[in-house]
Amino acid sequence: MTMLMVFMLLIGSVLSGCGGNSSNTENDSSSSTGNAVSDKKVELTLTMWGSEEDKKVMEQRLEIANKTNPNIKVNVLLVAGDYDQKVQTMIAGGTPPDIMMIAENYQVYASKNQIIPLDDLIASNNVDMKERYSDDIASIMNYDGKQYGMLDRAGAMVVFYNKDLFDKAGVAYPSGEWTQKDMLDAAQKLTVKEGDKTVQWGYYPGSWWPQWMQLVYQNGGSLFDDSNKPTFDTQEVRDALQLLNDMSFKYGTSPTPVEIADMGNIGADPLFAQGKIAMETTGFWNIGSLSKVEGINWEIAPVWGETNAFFNGLTITMDSKHQDAAFKVIAALTTLDAQMPIIKSGQDAPATKAALSSDAFVNAEYGGKKINMNAFSDSKLYKQPLNPKWNEMMKVIDDKLGPYFSNKVALDDTVKQIQQGLEKLYK
Repeated sequence: MTMLMVFMLLIGSVLSGCGGNSSNTENDSSSSTGNAVSDKKVELTLTMWGSEEDKKVMEQRLEIANKTNPNIKVNVLLVAGDYDQKVQTMIAGGTPPDIMMIAENYQVYASKNQIIPLDDLIASNNVDMKERYSDDIASIMNYDGKQYGMLDRAGAMVVFYNKDLFDKAGVAYPSGEWTQKDMLDAAQKLTVKEGDKTVQWGYYPGSWWPQWMQLVYQNGGSLFDDSNKPTFDTQEVRDALQLLNDMSFKYGTSPTPVEIADMGNIGADPLFAQGKIAMETTGFWNIGSLSKVEGINWEIAPVWGETNAFFNGLTITMDSKHQDAAFKVIAALTTLDAQMPIIKSGQDAPATKAALSSDAFVNAEYGGKKINMNAFSDSKLYKQPLNPKWNEMMKVIDDKLGPYFSNKVALDDTVKQIQQGLEKLYK
């Protein structure tokens, strides 16, 4: 055999040995379906946003997940600043994370095929989604009929109310059985004036999208019809927007933008902590803030009618070369044991049924007292109009709603202009 023939045989053997690495899924699985990972060590990257404390809690949870996946090491990359832009740069540069934390705009990534549907991995790993999540939470990360993420945190918006102010006004505490009329009636009784100046408002929803959007869905409305055509110019939307404006400019039960500016552009959460508003609707994060405030007797209740959940989920990138291992990690992170550090740190509401109903969550104490944590699981969620153009959609809406909530433009003009903008966006 000539030296040339020997050289060609060696080259051929090297190339054949490298050929198996072209697949996106890892080759270290011990079966073709990827149901099990071999003894070979696998190293993954997980991107997330938040604080150093958030990262610490995630690392604690990964230690728990590692007990069932000892050969998978996960490096946590805390992304500061513009999360989406920096993650997109990683993907474009050929250094994508394996696991990504994503929230409302997950459909942007899904529509670009940058994250994978998890349905096959869910089935092959025998994950029972109905056992793990309530139906309304499980469906949050469903796009085009496929599941794109394992919900990690999902706290419904709830009502925070000042019990002392309610007691003083002789008003019954809020409940999920209230209607919008009940809310308005209570807000009027809870509003206090000294001369011409309001010193206490009954309710401050603000103009943030979850506030007006929940009223739309409570009215039986939506932002899109069954054919995904925009439905902003409808009576249900008009009634919701009119109610919010009336609360500021007709009934005086909510502070106007001018009054907010006079107080230093302060938000609803600190106003509530100061005892200047009797109730607000906001997320889990306000619990941690209020637990550090002395002298306020507060409680929470489910929102009247439907509301939305603030969430994030764990997704797997299309370019990850270890998709099977990545799924095993996110499946482990959404078990009860691995969700417990979320509860113990008081960071957020966990997403799974087992965690939401656990004694540790339901009977947790904040500021030395127990509160109605069942308000989260008792909340009714509407199906949020998430879509691949979510960010563009919100810009179209916010640009027009700002002047309306300042009472500078008419409702009819506002609604029609937003409808036209959405029709152009989704043509």
